[in-house]
Amino acid sequence: MAREAAEPQRNAPVARVLICDDDALVRSLLILIVERERDLAVAGEASDGDEAVAQAVALRPDVVLLDLVMPRRSGLEVLPELCERVPDAAVVVLSGFMPETVEETVIGLGAYSYVSKGSTPEELARAIRLAAAHGKTSSAPDGVG
Repeated sequence: MAREAAEPQRNAPVARVLICDDDALVRSLLILIVERERDLAVAGEASDGDEAVAQAVALRPDVVLLDLVMPRRSGLEVLPELCERVPDAAVVVLSGFMPETVEETVIGLGAYSYVSKGSTPEELARAIRLAAAHGKTSSAPDGVG
């Protein structure tokens, strides 16, 4: 299997991911995707914008996987606060919106990258790894988003 050949060494650092999405089924699927990767781990989960900020501050994940449409406060509303309060966490926005309509906006608000909910699990894992390895920047690396 290609997955076995690409697996990291046992002592490779694990990137801790906070999963923020209002849909319980989507959160469960994202947890499965992250947990199947040996170098990624779920730090926690949140179902609304306020909980996303509280969990990020409490858990200090390496990567925050953030949906844009959530109750209380949207991902767009909490994104600047996440970047300010947890500056070491890279935010990867995961949304069903068309990239051309929101990618520039979320990058401008401090997100590391944007990934469409139509992406494959492998593309999502790659985006999380890139975010964890390189930290938050003002623009996404080539091939992400």
